Amino acid sequence: MPSEMLEHLDVTSTGSIAGGEGERLRQMFEQSLGYLALLEGPDHRVRMANRAFFDLVGKRLLIGNAIEDLLPELIEQGLGDLLDRVSATGESVVIPAMPVKVEKAGGSPGEIFVDFTFQPLRDAEGGVSDIYVQGHDVTEHKRSEALRIAHNDVLELAIGDNALESTLEALIRIVESTSQTGVLGSILLLDEDGKHLRHGAAPSLPLPYMAAINGAEIGPRAGSCGTAAYSASPVFVTDIATDPLWADFRDLALSNGLRACWSIPIMVAGRKVLGTFAMYHREPREPTVRDLALVDLITQTAALVISRERAEAALRANELRLGHLVADAARS
Repeated sequence: MPSEMLEHLDVTSTGSIAGGEGERLRQMFEQSLGYLALLEGPDHRVRMANRAFFDLVGKRLLIGNAIEDLLPELIEQGLGDLLDRVSATGESVVIPAMPVKVEKAGGSPGEIFVDFTFQPLRDAEGGVSDIYVQGHDVTEHKRSEALRIAHNDVLELAIGDNALESTLEALIRIVESTSQTGVLGSILLLDEDGKHLRHGAAPSLPLPYMAAINGAEIGPRAGSCGTAAYSASPVFVTDIATDPLWADFRDLALSNGLRACWSIPIMVAGRKVLGTFAMYHREPREPTVRDLALVDLITQTAALVISRERAEAALRANELRLGHLVADAARS
């Protein structure tokens, strides 16, 4: 733990707390899973903070710095004015799901959502001396809610008269918009001959790549999608550059900046394969539990959408044939 944090965790309450009680309170503050900090002065400098807040800010020089220097993106959202208001009015303020930019493992940027509470602390004269900050990460809840809304939108598209590709693109956008790893989605449809995969939807993949694989034959060593469709089983390739399944497509994928591809067959009852859903990445990586849960949702929904479209196409074809039969009978 940074020494500057320990030096400023002076936990007090209307006077000093006995050593043992003070140490326990100090540990509770430090080990809290939420983001905790105490701001002081007109420029709202950090007087004390726990480990979670320190990790959130990601700065070495935390104690003594103004909050605007530590979280400038929140200042752009009006945090400075909000803190000034708390100091002036002495009233608490709650801001739900505030977006915060963070530095993820490996140094890559990311964004989380935090419920913040800003609570004034009064001095002996009744004036506001400090502002106590509490924050709770609600990123997963926020993304789950966005996922639910987007999924309902896709189902509405599916029951309308929208083109299949448009509906599948909307489904893929769910994955891409909720991804934290820059995933590129693709859905390929198994041809009527049961041997070739055709373009279904891939709104973000390079067009030359999609054109090159359109109509590719499935088989036991046909990349991720061709192999998944052939085996009716998921195929997770974490590094295209070294995986033997990609021997015939490796140069094509690498030249288009694709390094990993997980493909899951889209199936209906009886293990009939309708196509594949693929998640591409621009760096080698393995799937997480969240990735796999998202895959289940997308493949099940895609199966419903594709099955419905094909059933309606078959119905239209039957109606057309019936119309021709009736017309032929009338002419006889």
